[in-house]
Amino acid sequence: MRTLLLILVLLIFSSTFALDIVIDAQRDPFYDTLTGPGDGWIHIPYTANNDNGTWAEHDDEYDLSANFWCAWDTTYFYFYEEVWDDIVTCENATNHQHDCLELKFDPDPVKGLPVSGSGVYALRLTALDTFDTDGPYSGVDNMYPEGNTEISGFHYTRGVDYERELTLLGYNIEGRLPWEHCYFTSDDRGPVYAAIGEIFGMAVMNHESDLEGTRYGSIEWASHMVDGVWNNVNYHGTMTFLEGNKLSMSTENYHTGLDTNTIDYMPMTGVESSPLQAPEEYELAQNFPNPFNPTTTIEFSLLKQAPVVLKVYDILGNEVAELVNEVKSAGFHSVPFDGAALSSGIYIYRLNNGEQVLTKKMMLVK
Repeated sequence: MRTLLLILVLLIFSSTFALDIVIDAQRDPFYDTLTGPGDGWIHIPYTANNDNGTWAEHDDEYDLSANFWCAWDTTYFYFYEEVWDDIVTCENATNHQHDCLELKFDPDPVKGLPVSGSGVYALRLTALDTFDTDGPYSGVDNMYPEGNTEISGFHYTRGVDYERELTLLGYNIEGRLPWEHCYFTSDDRGPVYAAIGEIFGMAVMNHESDLEGTRYGSIEWASHMVDGVWNNVNYHGTMTFLEGNKLSMSTENYHTGLDTNTIDYMPMTGVESSPLQAPEEYELAQNFPNPFNPTTTIEFSLLKQAPVVLKVYDILGNEVAELVNEVKSAGFHSVPFDGAALSSGIYIYRLNNGEQVLTKKMMLVK
């Protein structure tokens, strides 16, 4: 009997062990073993909008989308996210109005609904730190705990507990949360019991703020596509501990049994999921077609996010059109130009990224 018990204990500990994950905002090899929501990897598409923000919709994957991976051992919940965001900002005084990742936890769904308050433990990690931005610093959030008043003011350590990094297409963020911190004080909910077969509730939100002082909108993984996941455990998805340090992610809510979410969170595979090739230089391409009548397309590439001005001039140097005057992300960009109101002739288009000006000619033939 003792031998059998020892074998069972060894099997349990061999199937779930302390993970070799480095918190450096780089994808660890373990995450490459995950295949989808069934074991801890979701793709949150740009269409996964909830009900907050000034604008409800995002334009495409490069406007805002994310790949989110998670894992566990008996000490920590691990998370890693690669976000595509064309404009990364941290210029608001309120933390939830920044570009950021928010995680909301129901630490103990089996206990039932909260007696008082929301029952939600939460953390937030903004895309930028204080030294990464010229904006107000009061809104920067480094996983400060919310919902657990017993550890209010606790400070996690960058490079150990969390890390962030800007990328050509947006930003990466990574962190680890001690399970012992994940409980809601008011109703004594939790902490999460980390063991194979156990569950907890969770919601994932990415906020976007392209404009100073304004939250543009959000994308989300949850059972209900509402901002209310921040204070209502009835809107959370259900997480189940699996063997091999993996987690099953279901958008069905444990309390209600409802799943009103129609978004497909399955990661794309193959060529479709490959990010755009990073540009190798700051470049202004020749418009095409050229000559044109009356429309053409102008393409350019940026090595880093920058304020960009693209204007068109006639041969005498008179400005005839301003096509772009805004911050653009690193990567490739395409802008249409309509010369229907102009006369035939040679025109000059000029790109200024604040550091270097590039110029080319094009010909309108009517």
